[in-house]
This record gives sequence, structure tokens and C-alpha cells, in this order.
Amino acid sequence: MSEHISFDELLGKMSEAYEDAQSKVEQCNVLVIGKTGVGKSTLVNTIFRSRLAETGVGYPVTQTIRRYTKTGCPITVYDTPGLELKAQQIERVRRDISKLIDDQRKLEAKEHIHVVWYCLNHETARLDPIEEEWLKSLQQKDVPVILVLTQTLTKKRSEFIAFLEGKNLPVCQIIPVLAQSKPIDDDYTVTAHGLERLVEVTANLLPEAQRKAFLREQIRNIELKAGEAFKYVTGYVTGSALVGASPIPFSDAPILVTMQTVMIANITSIFGLTVERAFLGMVISALGGTGGVTAVGKVIVANLLKMIPGAGTVLGGAISGSTAAALTLALGLSYIEALKIYVKAQVDGKEIPLSELAKIIIEQYKYYAGTGKKSLRDQELPPSD
Repeated sequence: MSEHISFDELLGKMSEAYEDAQSKVEQCNVLVIGKTGVGKSTLVNTIFRSRLAETGVGYPVTQTIRRYTKTGCPITVYDTPGLELKAQQIERVRRDISKLIDDQRKLEAKEHIHVVWYCLNHETARLDPIEEEWLKSLQQKDVPVILVLTQTLTKKRSEFIAFLEGKNLPVCQIIPVLAQSKPIDDDYTVTAHGLERLVEVTANLLPEAQRKAFLREQIRNIELKAGEAFKYVTGYVTGSALVGASPIPFSDAPILVTMQTVMIANITSIFGLTVERAFLGMVISALGGTGGVTAVGKVIVANLLKMIPGAGTVLGGAISGSTAAALTLALGLSYIEALKIYVKAQVDGKEIPLSELAKIIIEQYKYYAGTGKKSLRDQELPPSD
């Protein structure tokens, strides 16, 4: 590879890597069941980046089931809107859902129903016998079912939860949640809770391909996104070490930068960010590359090496495998930490300017390069093989 890789060429490689990562994301299908008013739409719209369960938007699959999806979003939600649990209707809905699960299973894996969220209103603290029978019938479909207790106003273990646990229902877990904070009076508001746990449990029940799609689109457990991204970083660290197994001339730094560019593109995809040229250009600029520099790969590596104690002396010679690995690890960790801050701000309704995000990336890189820390700030280092 030429040492004179330009800013635009590197930008193009990053964009290609991002599009490639996006193309590999498969569909994940969630079936949501529950009475009218239980809060299914609120739950779905709060969990995912895209507001999927908009009133009047869903596509009718049957008289009792609607399908919600959006272009560019790998999540499809099947819902039973307006469900009133009367004997005649419930039997029709049960048949429709049973047929839906069976019909989807005849198709390729990405069309299957991958998980069921069965929602009960925690405030009413009631499980109708017909619902209990329904849960038992779902067991025969071999699809993981999570019993979600919506509108939960306390984090303490309630009598209703104890009652449900005593039933030994055929569900994977019972998870109480409050999707949106709820004011009780002028002085007290119960904050939203339980969503991180629901996301974690759901992700662990999904096939790997669907797990990746689910983690990308959910916005309530950012640490899970970070953990998934870190798996990619460790792979690229190994690759960069191999690149420098025999010390590479500094003139070949673009080889290393190109690998790191692909890593950054994959992390961006995992965080579910829709990026444009301005975003990718910000990342390259933050690392030291500018539009007027033709040998941008060398400039980036030089800037990053300066912040690693003891590494600056290699600039005139070669880059060792250990140095290449340290640089890549610090870059990957710092980018993940920066995106955690960026996405959490988005969830809170705030938008961090790209110029500010660039500063955050560099601040995080200085921390990791200077300390040599090998794991995310709030996670323990995974055990070595």
C-alpha cells in the first residue's frame, strides 16, 4: 500500500467498511403480546432507537396482529393492538399467533419469531386463567418468552412477582419495568427502570445474528453495545500485532491505519449510528488527519504514537507489534468510550456537536494511551485464554 493514502481515500475506505458492516446485520423479530393499555407501544418505542410502534403505522398481518418496521431498521415488532381478553377473541388471537410463529419458522432464519415479550400490568397485579393457559401453549412453540411486568412503580420484589414465580410459568424470566418516569405527586417521580435488564436478558436469548441486530438498535443498555464493540477491538488488536510481528517501516503506517479505520467503522455500526461524510471526516480529523495532507496515514500514526509513553522514538524507524497493538487498543477503547457519551446524550435528548465529539475522542485516547489500561473504564478486563 502506498504511504501517500489521502484523506479522501481513507474516508472512502471507512465508508466502505461501514456499509459492509451494515449489510451484514440480519433481521430480528419480536412478538409483543398483552392487553390494551398495558403499555406495549411505550415499551417498544422506549427500547429502540426508531419509534416502531406508532399508532396507525403498522402493517396488518391478520385481523389481530400488526407488523411494525421501518426502512433501515433491522427490528420488526409483531403486536396485538386492541387486544381485549374475551374468550372468543382470545381464541382467535391465539390461533393467529400460533399460525404466525409456525409460518415464519418455515422461512429462512431471519424471518422467524425470535423472542416473545408477554406484557402484564404490574399495577393491576392480575394474571387471568386464560393468560396462564396462553403462556403454557407458547411453550410448545419453542420460542423464548419473557414475562414483562409493565408500569412497575417499585423496585422492591412485590407480592405479585412472588405469586407469578410460585406459578412456575414456562417463561425464561419475569422482568418488572417502568418504561417512562411517572410523577406520583408534585414532590415525587418514580424514574424509569428495568429496561437495561430487559435488554440484557433478551439479547442473551437471541441467536447471534439477531443479537447483533438487537444490540445495535436498542438504546437502553449502552454498556452492552460497548461490550459487543470491545469484542471487535480485541480482534483488531491481534491483527495489528501481526502486522507488526516483524517491525514494519514507518512508511508502511497506512497499512495499520487502514485496519484501524475498518475497526472504527464496525464500532460505529454496532452503536447503531447513521453516519454521513461529515461524521466520518470528523473521526479522521480527530486522529490528526486533514484534507490537505496526502500522507494522512503516516500523520495519524505519528499523532497517536506521540501519546503512548516511550513510543515516540520509533517515528524515524519501525513500529513493533506490541506498539501497533497498544496503539490500536487505545484507539478502539477511546472511540467506544466517546460513543457511549455521544449516544447517552442522544437518549437524553441532547445533541453533542461533532467538534465536541472529536475532543472527547482525543481526551479518551490520551487517557488510554497514557495509562495503558486494557479494558473499558467500567468493566473488568476479560480473562485471558
